[in-house]
Amino acid sequence: MKKKRFSLENLKVPLEELRWTCDPKSLPFSSTQELKPSSKILGQGKALKALGLGLEMESPGYNIFVCGMPGTGRRTALKHALSRVSKRDKQIEDLICLPRFSTPDRLRFLPLPPGKGLALKKLIDGIFKDLTRVRDRFPDAAEHLRERLAVIKSKILPRLEKISKKFEHHKDLTRYFKKLGAEIVSREGEIFVEDFGVKLLVSRRKGQKSPVHWPSHVSFGTLFGSFEKQRGDDKHPGGIPVGSIRAGALLEARGGFLVLSANDLIESPNAWSTLKHCLMAGHLNFFDNEGNTMLLTTGMDSDAIPLQVKVILVGDYQTYDLLQEMDPEFTRAFRVRVDFDVETEITSRIIKNDYPKAVAHLVESENLKHLSATGMAKVIEYAVRRAGRKNKISVQFSAVADLIREASFWAAKKRKRLITAKEVGQTISESIDRLNLLEVKISEMISDGVILIDTDGSRVGQVNGLAVYDQGDYLFGKPSRITAETSVGSSGIINIERESGLSGRSHDKGIQILGGYLRSHFAQKRPLSLTASVCFEQSYSGVDGDSASATEIYAIISSLSGLPIRQDIAVTGSLNQKGDIQPIGGVNEKIEGFFDCVQADKPTGKEGVIIPRRNVPDLMLREDVVKAVKKKQFTIYAIDKVEEGIEILTGHHAGSRGKDGHFPKGSVFERVDCRLEEIVKGLKDYPQSASPNSV
Repeated sequence: MKKKRFSLENLKVPLEELRWTCDPKSLPFSSTQELKPSSKILGQGKALKALGLGLEMESPGYNIFVCGMPGTGRRTALKHALSRVSKRDKQIEDLICLPRFSTPDRLRFLPLPPGKGLALKKLIDGIFKDLTRVRDRFPDAAEHLRERLAVIKSKILPRLEKISKKFEHHKDLTRYFKKLGAEIVSREGEIFVEDFGVKLLVSRRKGQKSPVHWPSHVSFGTLFGSFEKQRGDDKHPGGIPVGSIRAGALLEARGGFLVLSANDLIESPNAWSTLKHCLMAGHLNFFDNEGNTMLLTTGMDSDAIPLQVKVILVGDYQTYDLLQEMDPEFTRAFRVRVDFDVETEITSRIIKNDYPKAVAHLVESENLKHLSATGMAKVIEYAVRRAGRKNKISVQFSAVADLIREASFWAAKKRKRLITAKEVGQTISESIDRLNLLEVKISEMISDGVILIDTDGSRVGQVNGLAVYDQGDYLFGKPSRITAETSVGSSGIINIERESGLSGRSHDKGIQILGGYLRSHFAQKRPLSLTASVCFEQSYSGVDGDSASATEIYAIISSLSGLPIRQDIAVTGSLNQKGDIQPIGGVNEKIEGFFDCVQADKPTGKEGVIIPRRNVPDLMLREDVVKAVKKKQFTIYAIDKVEEGIEILTGHHAGSRGKDGHFPKGSVFERVDCRLEEIVKGLKDYPQSASPNSV
């Protein structure tokens, strides 16, 4: 039974499927000025729940890695969550450093109740200031030694004894005061605060919330602390001067939370391995700026400082994967991963309530112009386009915020009270105009004939593929000529890009899939042998991705069948071995790229593109493209199978193998089958040309 041909009309994407629109009349306000601003984080319920768990858990190892793209509200959500959690009563302490007089290479670290460390330091600093005045009054120790010692014993030591009584419940401090007094006498007052005073490393206030430390820069020294090299001279003994010790961010956050950039952490030598060791050991030893312990560099044997701190790393998924790969113990130290999404489901509440209120909050907090209903609708459409799917909306609010800031600028320039759809559209156009230099240059080369692209007529073995150029902050699409040549032989499909070192792994995989498809259709009862070369013409910077595999199979089939392919139709789509057309990325940019190319020439109105049907939900095309489709000046086809694309491109029935094992007479696949039979016979006639390689 002969299979019916596809209806080309049924393959055309309906007009209403080309773009999702937000009707301004559906919004329950005339401007955002009527709304109550909200700082609620949009669409991150799952992330906020995980973050709450991580912050609440007190067990060891429940440190947090916050994953996500910039602009998704990671830092804002983290600040809000930490402000709530840090109100709880936590054990926060001052931390002081004391010398050990008998062993100058050793230091002692002592915790004290909040405020006590600062009070103690002031008292001890007063002692050393008095000693300075005594030395100034009696500068020549040889002549005035008796007077100096008399003053020390009558004035300074009693003051030290008085201080000691205030801290008599603390044995370590009592010993320190006793040894300090003995040292002052034995050194005849030649003793200095930087050597034997009290170093206040961490200072807290009574009733203070648990600290949240968020350093702007991460290095080994800023994270773990540092010290100056030991010194020795006539006035300063050898060893570690107490005054040279510097506390790092890890100690500053002791008893609270430390938030770090994951990227900065892994870029600082030895920082990650040391942080992991401290978290898993539960204590910190001081380190020098080169990342070595003081014990190793100076012989110092200091106390280990107990750590009660929760560390939160903020980074992207690549950094998370890198840490997992390079350190199997990473997830033992960071048991909670918080994923911030870039998009959320479109709901009536999001569109009519949450998003507009978030915009109102931005406007109020930055004193911008409010948006009219038309302006807000345009912003929502922009956010949907950024999400890349019609049932999703982007929650990368930083990009939306930039759009509103610039639109407010244009509204102010025009002396408008509100931002309307016109200002939002102008902002989008201006932004593109700032970023699209490469796109313009490529368009000029196509128009000038430097890059060869045909947009009319038909050619055998030649198809217009669609490629996306990613400049980081700007995506655009342009057509690319793909050609195929087939001949007698058994070398299989030759990927010219791969042979030239310009093909990525995904593209190589796509080429291998082409061989699987040809075998499934044409090599069930006989060996399949041919030589076919496939090439992206005028491509010199490399090709990757499998979104051209459907395009490449059309070029090969055209070459084998001898049937020409329409050049006014461009193609994108990924192929599997069964002939199914799979979805690809950047579908909007690819369609618009070919549309712009056609418009720059002399369009006939018959031009169009073929896309995977599974990409139809992703369509959020520019309004000028939709307008052209509406006027029947451009057509977008959506297909599920290779056969559908063949019929659009060649105008011939693709054909399917019947019960007798043959394809319908005159069909495209019948022509391909016949040509492959000729190649097999040719190989039998010329066996010396045969090769063990096959498709």
